[in-house]
Amino acid sequence: MRHTHSTVRRALALAALAAFMVLPVWLVGSPPSGALLPPVSGCGYTFGPNGVLGAAGTEYFSFVLNPANPAQQCTVSVSFTAAIAPNAGGSYTNIDNNPLHATESVSFVAGRLPPVLVVGWAGLHCADPALPGSLTVTAAGQSTAAAIGVPQSCGPPGATHSSLRPQNAPLLSIVAIAPTANNGGYYTIDQVGNITSAGNAPGYGTYQAESFAPVVGIVNVPGANGSWVVAADGGVFSYGAAVFYGSLGGVHLNAPIVGMAPTPSGHGYWLVGADGGVFAFGDAQFYMSLGGTALNAPIVGLAPTPSGHGYWLVGADGGVFTFGDAAFAGSLGSVALNARIIGIAAGPHGGYWLVGADGGVFTFGGVPFEGSMGAKPLNAQVAGMAVTSTGNGYWLVGSDGGIFTFGDADFFGANPITPWGATAG
Repeated sequence: MRHTHSTVRRALALAALAAFMVLPVWLVGSPPSGALLPPVSGCGYTFGPNGVLGAAGTEYFSFVLNPANPAQQCTVSVSFTAAIAPNAGGSYTNIDNNPLHATESVSFVAGRLPPVLVVGWAGLHCADPALPGSLTVTAAGQSTAAAIGVPQSCGPPGATHSSLRPQNAPLLSIVAIAPTANNGGYYTIDQVGNITSAGNAPGYGTYQAESFAPVVGIVNVPGANGSWVVAADGGVFSYGAAVFYGSLGGVHLNAPIVGMAPTPSGHGYWLVGADGGVFAFGDAQFYMSLGGTALNAPIVGLAPTPSGHGYWLVGADGGVFTFGDAAFAGSLGSVALNARIIGIAAGPHGGYWLVGADGGVFTFGGVPFEGSMGAKPLNAQVAGMAVTSTGNGYWLVGSDGGIFTFGDADFFGANPITPWGATAG
């Protein structure tokens, strides 16, 4: 059984995360790896699927921008033109800002859905003459079009006009999956903060958690029915039996928070930043970090050891860094990767898995390889990984909400999404 819980949250562009700042911390751990990320040149894109949504007299046309290179992680300014015209030729009257000229800043991020350009047609989307037409968007020398059907007439001369305008699209990518204690269900969460529960994962009801940054993760309290949610600005939100032990909300950070992990007792948690800064709350102990250290690639995740007396950090290039009683069991140094690494998960008896945005799974320290999605066609990049309590299976979750199960991880349903407004399939 699936339940979806929505939150009203300000969805900001991922490019704004660069403004966040992290407290300086000290260095300890294994040296940076020399992993080989896929070569990327530029920040190009091609048009993908498009779709139409209607609301309160306004239609919204969405146009997906697929990355030119699946491995690119970048932000680009897109200048585009949107124009509505009859299919039979000629032009419409009574549409203001037609053609529309606009510029949007969009970001391509590993493990996230591609960005979307959205054009709103307001004013009851009327036009004259009332003939079938299309809305065409042109950018970077390429064009794509969406049908508008037959518009209603705006009425006699002097009547209200309709108009075209750019529209910000919400960030809806799924970012994480968190299983229940007995492996009988799981939660997934998107960047806006919408939580979907499946299997025996109890619902928390409708909640509202205001944040100035996208959500980046959800983790469950070990052995209890509760969850913590963390945002890129370090804000922490607790639900069910989860106790709030503090956050970085309001703290100036040098880099965005990218992950969170609970202590084995469930009485604390760690946050980790893209610069390798580690922040401990509750009974979580600080075992040093990479804050202030020059890195070959940003940190993308943290996994605690079974004892809770140490942790591993992993970079997007597959470099692994050890702290406390975390043992170094290998990394992807000097390995040519097909996609950026997006996460790390620890085994219940030691060792760890790394997962790539293409669904590739890599095992270290004796944890079992139960399969992966590497080299298989995906509708969207993989966003996260979670391990069963036995350590004999794991789930992968796609940025579109697709769930992939391996080993003793069971499937309890999925709630697939598409880029905002795009047509599924």
